[in-house]
Parts: sequence; structure tokens; C-alpha cells
Amino acid sequence: MDDKAHIIVVEDDQRMGLALQRNLTQAGYQVILADSGQALRQAYRRTEADLVLLDLNLGIEDGIDIAREIVSTTSVAVIIITGRLELEDRIEGLDAGADDYIVKPFAIDELLARIRAVLRRRALDDVPAGVVECGPFRLDTTTQTLHRNGSATTDLTLTGTEARLLGILLRQHGRAVSRERLSNRGPQDPGDRSIDVHIGNIRRKLRETGIDELVISPVRGYGYRLRLDGLHSL
Repeated sequence: MDDKAHIIVVEDDQRMGLALQRNLTQAGYQVILADSGQALRQAYRRTEADLVLLDLNLGIEDGIDIAREIVSTTSVAVIIITGRLELEDRIEGLDAGADDYIVKPFAIDELLARIRAVLRRRALDDVPAGVVECGPFRLDTTTQTLHRNGSATTDLTLTGTEARLLGILLRQHGRAVSRERLSNRGPQDPGDRSIDVHIGNIRRKLRETGIDELVISPVRGYGYRLRLDGLHSL
């Protein structure tokens, strides 16, 4: 998947867009340029891309809204490109459902590494497409829905990344799972909070849906552990 993956670059700065296209093409990817949300939609209809590189600064369009639209209507991976340095801006992008973000200016090698990591996570066999079961819960990783006792919890909407993370934690019920395994991109930058944000979103959605049996707890200096109240942990 990685060496022939289709990528849509959404960038309204023509010079930047062409530079990204050149570098990504040299790295073996098939690249389409789009300079707006509308151009992105048209490009995706022509070619169902594997990944979208989305610049948040698109003139009058709100890049965050476009990210939410992509995540809610397609299964494509999203990496946000942003010149905004504030942590809150980056967290907002992850809250919108993006898989990762990278801050301008960046080295092309770092961007390529992040692309490989996101595509690798999407292809992981840790949680194959299908159903993950734990106690009375069934997570359908294809439709990204959680079921309890055979009834769909329709108010719970998970992004692809959230479904993958919850699937890993459900399969490892009771065991601590490292941030490295959850992110699948090696040792973490201490300032990188992407996994924490995604886990936080899962916990919030479970709470808002009234699912209090699934408890996800941090393991200090390591990662996270999921336990199911009423079942014994291994």
C-alpha cells in the first residue's frame, strides 16, 4: 500500500503545493493537488485516495471544518499541515479526527516518515477489519460502531483512528499498552500529545453515550490500559 499510495495534497500556496507534489512523487506516491475544499471533493471522487495532506490555512475556508467533513464522510487518512504553533490549534485538528499533524516549517524527511507511519497504522494487523469482542461489547472496526449486548450504540461515533485504538485496547483487555504500540511510530516526542488526545476523545464519547463499564486508564510513563468493570483482568 505504502509505495503506491494515492495522496491528495490540499494547499492553496501553489509553490508549496508543487514542491510537495515533486517530493512525494519522487518518494513513490501518486499525488493529486487541490487548492480548496471543493477541489479536494472533486479529486476524491475521481480517485479514492489513501491519505490527504491538509493545510489548515485555505483562505476563507476553515481547514478544521474540511477535516471534520473528510473524517465523517470517507475512510481516508488525514495529516494536517499547519503553520499555527499553539498547542490548542494542533489539539483542535486531532479533535476533528485527523490522524496526525506536522507544523511548518518541516523537513521533507519528517513528513515522509509521518506519512509512512499513518499508512502503516492503517494497514496494521493488530485490529483487522471485522469485529473485536470483549465481554458484552462488540466493536465493528469496519463501520466504526460499538455494540452492547447485540444492540448498536448509535449515539457513539468513532473515527477510524479511534476505532483502531479502542480495538487494540479491547483485545489487550487488562494489559497495559504502550504509546509506541498505539501510535506505531517508535519512541514518542515527549511533547507529542496526539495519542492522549485521541484516547481522551474516546473516553469522552463513551461517557457521553452512557457506557461506563469500559474504563481506560493511563499507565504513568508508559501508555494506557482498558478494563471492563465486572470482568477479571488478566
